[in-house]
Amino acid sequence: MNGRQIWLIATYSTRYSVRGGIGLVFLLLSLTFGLLVAHFMLQPVEMISKQVAAHNKSADPAETTAKVLESLTDQAKPVVSWMLAAKSDKPDAAVTAAADAWANFLLDERPGMLSAIFLILLFGWPLVVAFGAFDLYAGDIGSRQLRFQLLRADRGSIYAGRLLGNVMTFIAVLTLLGLTVTIYMGCKLSVYPWSSLLGWACYGTAAMIVVSLPYIALCAWISASTASSFVAMTLTSLVIGGVPLVAMIARMTHEAGGYVQYLLPWGYQMRLFHPDLAQVGLATAGVVAQTALFTWLGYRAFTRRDL
Repeated sequence: MNGRQIWLIATYSTRYSVRGGIGLVFLLLSLTFGLLVAHFMLQPVEMISKQVAAHNKSADPAETTAKVLESLTDQAKPVVSWMLAAKSDKPDAAVTAAADAWANFLLDERPGMLSAIFLILLFGWPLVVAFGAFDLYAGDIGSRQLRFQLLRADRGSIYAGRLLGNVMTFIAVLTLLGLTVTIYMGCKLSVYPWSSLLGWACYGTAAMIVVSLPYIALCAWISASTASSFVAMTLTSLVIGGVPLVAMIARMTHEAGGYVQYLLPWGYQMRLFHPDLAQVGLATAGVVAQTALFTWLGYRAFTRRDL
């Protein structure tokens, strides 16, 4: 592999993905998904605040919104705690206490509404990744266009360059998404200070970028193994969406079946938002390990197949 060729291919791939049809649709889909989640989370706060203000016209709107948000946050804590608890049929007291502390960290010590938005985005984002990274190689393999690139660059540089370019595209899209959602929330709710919102948004965006890496590498592996864009899109969607579904069904048969979710970051990706830095470090290590594994498998498939 050649570093200069990798960088040239990566920058060209990034520019082309933004201008191409799939890239534009992916950008619009990402922004729409993030803004819809933010809208549905903020809408109850706005509606209840307006109802309270209509009954008590002398109340301060900002104070009313803060009280409504605090009330909704208290009601959401048990649900968030249940989501964060270990997936056990009979969670013990220690697990429940740890989940409660985790929920308090996300909803009280950090901007709670922004934390809830990031948690929801974290569940749906892998499927968005599948749409944005499914056609890294498959379409050009099927049309035989990669043969012309092989006259100027080696296979390893082409594979690494396109993969790096896709990662750069995702970084740009997620940065824009995080900034858009934060500004939207800051303008809608004057409850959280901008410094807290922007700081937590930067961390959440970084966590979303990190958790995207293994899914992008998985898409690259599948795309490098097929010669059809449709097949690549179908397989990536089935694998990414099927792993948690299979894990849930297998868990009904045997408790150990739940470990199927660890084939992808589904089983530990929420720990990137954990208050304990050790848990964050372990989750990051798992993401890096899976990214390296899928990248190597994709590189191996791409360099050995007929182009």
